[in-house]
Amino acid sequence: MVYFFFSSAFLLAQYVVDVQVVDLQVSVFDQKGAFLADLKPEDFLVWEDGIPQDILNVEPAREPFSIGVLLDTSHSMRPHFQTTIRSTQDFLYSLRDDDEFFLMTFDDRLLFKKDFGLAGERKPVNLDDLRYGDQTRLYDAVITGLERLRQARYPQRALFVISDGINTSGSGDLGTAIERAQKSKVIVYGLIFDNDDVNQNALRMLSDATGGSYFILYENLPRLQAAYEKIAADLAHRFTLIYRSRSDYHRPRKPQIKVRMKDPLLRVRYQKTYYPLP
Repeated sequence: MVYFFFSSAFLLAQYVVDVQVVDLQVSVFDQKGAFLADLKPEDFLVWEDGIPQDILNVEPAREPFSIGVLLDTSHSMRPHFQTTIRSTQDFLYSLRDDDEFFLMTFDDRLLFKKDFGLAGERKPVNLDDLRYGDQTRLYDAVITGLERLRQARYPQRALFVISDGINTSGSGDLGTAIERAQKSKVIVYGLIFDNDDVNQNALRMLSDATGGSYFILYENLPRLQAAYEKIAADLAHRFTLIYRSRSDYHRPRKPQIKVRMKDPLLRVRYQKTYYPLP
């Protein structure tokens, strides 16, 4: 919520006008998955709870991102980990110099292997001394990663979750993880190594609710590299869509957002709700 205050020293009165301006991180792509870069406000349609909204602006400039990388180091990930390390290192080296990132591993413990640093420093992340636990605290890891992103320097934020399993321990849950990600406006990407136990639905819901995407990795290196390349392209083509809400935000609520393109052949990713400020 944005407040505009107008006061007069002579009248000793203050007038408050409430305006709810919403900003969404969105990416637009065609039927072949190619991202678009040249779009205008009139190309978009936005609804809140079925009510059309007034789009004010679209800002296409690629801003620096703060990124958290969460690596599953539960025992079942051991066959994939050399591949994961190599591809993750390549991806981190491909970031813009002014992007920042941290890297955390999770199994039955959560360990920060590298705290926030600029990608331009090109300092290697030491993953030689990894431990492998028996449990997978997936939701605890996501929630902890989101909490760390609250201290990030940039408002554009993303979280990558690389895993092959389901949540097997910890106090976190999927609903809490989704809510906190939406409140923080963090885009979540899931990179999922396929096996019989993987919970594709949970990571799909987390990614979809925040405007991110998820990738099922049936093969090792080629598929993971392709997923990272797709994510890098997605980040590079993010728009900030700004609109003025017509909703009644004076009562506790979280509006359900629907964004569509006027061109029916185009698709858009976006966060599905937001939490108005009190």
